[in-house]
Amino acid sequence: MFTDPTGRVTPESGAAGAGGGRRRFGEACGTRKSEQSFLRLDHERRTKCQILLLPGFELNELAALTESFATANRLLREPRFAWRLASLDGAPVQAAGGFTISVQEASGAAEAPHLFILTGYGTAESLPASLAAWLRRRHAVGTRIAAIGGAGPLLVRAGLMGGQICAVHWSLAEAVGEGNHDIRVDERLFAIADRIATCAGRAATIDFMLRLIAEGTNDRVARQVADRLNHARLREAGERQLSEMEFSGKRGATPLVHTVAAMRRRMSEGEDLAGIAAQSGVSQRQLQRLFRRHLGMTPTQYFLKARLQRARHLLQYSTLSVTEIAVATGFASISHFTRRYTELYGRTPTGERGRAGRQGRSKLSDAVPAFAA
Repeated sequence: MFTDPTGRVTPESGAAGAGGGRRRFGEACGTRKSEQSFLRLDHERRTKCQILLLPGFELNELAALTESFATANRLLREPRFAWRLASLDGAPVQAAGGFTISVQEASGAAEAPHLFILTGYGTAESLPASLAAWLRRRHAVGTRIAAIGGAGPLLVRAGLMGGQICAVHWSLAEAVGEGNHDIRVDERLFAIADRIATCAGRAATIDFMLRLIAEGTNDRVARQVADRLNHARLREAGERQLSEMEFSGKRGATPLVHTVAAMRRRMSEGEDLAGIAAQSGVSQRQLQRLFRRHLGMTPTQYFLKARLQRARHLLQYSTLSVTEIAVATGFASISHFTRRYTELYGRTPTGERGRAGRQGRSKLSDAVPAFAA
């Protein structure tokens, strides 16, 4: 039996229909009739899911999954969405915050029509190859697989994302894109194609779940769930994750938006601020004023920090060498890269790489049994 956390909440009147004169929820989430659906409903229009928890998963992502489904069930007064928690071996799993969560089964004990995967950020490469083979088999027999947050790279490693859009958390985008030229890595909230869904995780998990609830019930129920969760704005699937451009739309800030976007595209070109500034349409002096007004720093300081942040993500989540990362983020020499990195983060790039490796190994130690392919 699957979990059916129903309640006694009386559904609001008119829950079966769409709100007249309002934009459809599916449209707000980027859903169109021509797009692929993800859920597979049984003859009673119910959905069964297995949620696979891997070491280092984030509790907020698990809560977004289960509370969204539970809220929909309470509104409908029936267990329309059912799930079971699983781990690789049926043992409790430690979350990123140190909490240990009990599960109901080992992942191989049952094969639900839907599989949601949650794992730590940057741990996919530390998981066994047998897990990737198991995921390929699950997909081959028709299972819908959704990778949340840090689990996106796991589907890439399993070879299930070829030729598709992969929505991953922005901190993982660069690492996932390296060496995977047949995959379009996109900093969108979520993407669905060919029985595979990828979601950027964290807050975007709720947006993804609302999309699924709209698909499994109707737009009105999804809106009611959003209201219950105080999730006021219905974000579209293709919206960007980052809020670094919160000044966008403010008077006179358009050149700043263009400049920051150009910096993100041209990090490997180093400190070519003159070339980047030329794309903004204003003088370098005016650009200096805009950066100080909206960001509290000069363009040079912002660009350096952005490059070092990108370098840190690559050190933590990619297999590129320190030299390759220095080149990819526009540093002309290892010594300059090391000096600047140490000034910002208090450790050398080599030390960062070693620290990330130790953390990943400690999280996964003795927690990953072999899977049958």
